Amino acid sequence: MHLLSEPDVAQLLRQLTPAQCSTLLDALTNALVTFTTDERLPQEERQLHQPLRTTITTKNDNLSLFMPVSNTDTTGIKIVTASQSHGIIGVINIFSPEGRLLGLLSAAEITAFRTALAIMTLFVRCVSLRKENVVIFGSGRQAEWHARLALLLTPDQQIKRLSFVNRSRARLTAMQSVIDDLQSAHPHLTITTLAKDGTTPDSYEAQLQQVVGSSDVIFSCTPATEPNFPYSYLCGEAGKQRFISLIGSYKPHMREIDTETLLSGGSKIYVDSKEACLEESGELILAEVKEDQLVEIGELYGRVGSETVEVPEGCNVVYKCVGMGIMDLVIGKKLLELGVERGLGMGVDGF
Repeated sequence: MHLLSEPDVAQLLRQLTPAQCSTLLDALTNALVTFTTDERLPQEERQLHQPLRTTITTKNDNLSLFMPVSNTDTTGIKIVTASQSHGIIGVINIFSPEGRLLGLLSAAEITAFRTALAIMTLFVRCVSLRKENVVIFGSGRQAEWHARLALLLTPDQQIKRLSFVNRSRARLTAMQSVIDDLQSAHPHLTITTLAKDGTTPDSYEAQLQQVVGSSDVIFSCTPATEPNFPYSYLCGEAGKQRFISLIGSYKPHMREIDTETLLSGGSKIYVDSKEACLEESGELILAEVKEDQLVEIGELYGRVGSETVEVPEGCNVVYKCVGMGIMDLVIGKKLLELGVERGLGMGVDGF
């Protein structure tokens, strides 16, 4: 059995080469294909099994979530506990099909990484869309990994400008080391920040309208309950098409964008899971979106995962991702193997 702590995982992920990241991207793409394909099969013929998560709340008000998953070749369970004293702590357990414990990985960094990587499965295939000006709403690990992966997986320095937008100036200030790291790795890049705190309402809205209006890509990574910007802010340049992704809202009362923005992809909204998004995504629920308006990512790709996505003229690409256990399992297993190969972490005998 092998153990990868949070520092081990962080080091491993930040040292990924484009080739290694592409391998992880293909593995995740294939898992999403399996997820969609399996939904059409009888239960006894399915490779993938993702039971509903189970939660317990202790007498001391510690909440634990248990998320099991199997793709037949590997079984895993992510356990996350939220407490008042220690915040959120999680671990991913990876087992062989026969039940042998192969490894444990700290879950926080992987969760942010695999969610951003799921967005990249579609982002890198929208080759007809410009990617010069990227705007990221958020300031946490999710925002960081959307930036890192977009830069790592987009060739030829296509991304020229990166803007982080957040309500809290303190959270953006806390990201300065990440911003410095990105700037050092990509000296051609212009990086800016915009915070609502400490800015007059009129000035903030004017700056926000300019940032959103000039964007080619919008990655939204916030647990917002009101849209981060109105649809009208997208209309500064007639006919401009954008890639817009949403990973922050996970409850029916949450919304990162308004209905007009959500429906700006024409007749298509891309999702990782139709069922989960219709149940959890506040944007989709408020807009009364129907299942036939949704396209699961797994429907788009073959197992090689090399296809590009055609974007109809005048339409944006809108992708809502709520995350699934299979993402943790597939990426966790690959990172465990890579950690052993790189000599990171610690091996433990007797399991």
